[in-house]
Amino acid sequence: MTAKSYPMLSLAARDLRWQRTRVFMQEKDIECLLVFGLKGRERYEGYLANEILDGVVVFFADRDPVHLTWTHHRYTRRLAANMRDVHFWIDDVRIGPFGRGVVDAITESGLTSSRIGVVSLTGSSAGEMEGLITYMMWDYVLKNLPAAEFEDVSLAFAQTMLPKTPQELELVRFSAQAAEEACQTMLEITRPGVREAEIYAAIVEVLHRNSCVTTYPHVIMSVGADDPGWAPPHWTYAGGPSRIVQPGDLVQAEIMSCYGGFETQVQMSVAVEPVPQVLHMLHDVALDCYDAGLAALRPGTAFLDAARAMSEPLLKADLYNMTPLVHSLAPAAFVGHIALNAVQIPGQDANRVFHTIEPTQDLELVPGMTFAFEPNACTGQHRVNIGGTVVVGESEPEEFNTLPCRMSIVS
Repeated sequence: MTAKSYPMLSLAARDLRWQRTRVFMQEKDIECLLVFGLKGRERYEGYLANEILDGVVVFFADRDPVHLTWTHHRYTRRLAANMRDVHFWIDDVRIGPFGRGVVDAITESGLTSSRIGVVSLTGSSAGEMEGLITYMMWDYVLKNLPAAEFEDVSLAFAQTMLPKTPQELELVRFSAQAAEEACQTMLEITRPGVREAEIYAAIVEVLHRNSCVTTYPHVIMSVGADDPGWAPPHWTYAGGPSRIVQPGDLVQAEIMSCYGGFETQVQMSVAVEPVPQVLHMLHDVALDCYDAGLAALRPGTAFLDAARAMSEPLLKADLYNMTPLVHSLAPAAFVGHIALNAVQIPGQDANRVFHTIEPTQDLELVPGMTFAFEPNACTGQHRVNIGGTVVVGESEPEEFNTLPCRMSIVS
């Protein structure tokens, strides 16, 4: 049996990323860049470090970067004999409070009066629209670097990360293939009488066996023909028994596979016979949205134009969507329309009023950008969600997933 190949980024990939980042800094007229990963969903520090220390990369225009972490045991894993062949990207790792570490690194570099860019001061990823940086940390930095000029470059930096090189796309493909395998496993075990927790565990086991991890919120699951919710299963926090699949249910999962720092997403839907007709109708509309996205995802197109094209079949059918039909990946910073026809969302009262969220950020599509296609069509308390990872090609898009792009039916 041939050993499985696990692609990794080379030091040449590091040099290219660092070069791109320094060009970005020159264009923004900044001499230092603070890239906060912390415990955020996107872990932006990893782009420059190829390593996650729950910390901050202090990146300079003319010298090697500094990587800050909060604890020694994030660094000491480097010392094991079986880690000696690993080529770590950043040598200068420092432990301690982040505010003090940032101030010390900038001060010793003579940049206390310079223009400094900041990544993660604001945000646009799911659940992180107000950034990641804590008040105490940032207050320390501002008080101890009073002559510095700070500029938030979070979204601009995220945009520079979106186009993937051919080597990077190898890792994206690997991640997407692991998610595809997880979908196949989900399809095989989803039957009446099976517990939701068993399906969840089987999905995660496939990913971990492929050296993949999950990004927050890891695995979203929906069980039941009338379950319009979209969140991690309730028992993953509150405890108690998980739900049991019944005939006529629709079992759906958003699987967030991540390999080598590259997240991919799939939206697997398995309907258990007898399938209500409303689910067939919703699937057909979601499929039309998916196909419209494929037709629109071309180099030179504006992202928002592609997002609008995906919305048209949904609006024509007078349905609503709960989650975006499309968003970027690695990072998930550019997001399409959320809650179109929001007045149709059930459960609204004076304390719960839903509104359509229009995307405010646009970008021009270029080859190598990766996107999560996740068309979802909803009516009442019924929802169908399908889709996978799609890459902008030189002319036509490339689909990295197949199975989750259609609703599957089991008996």
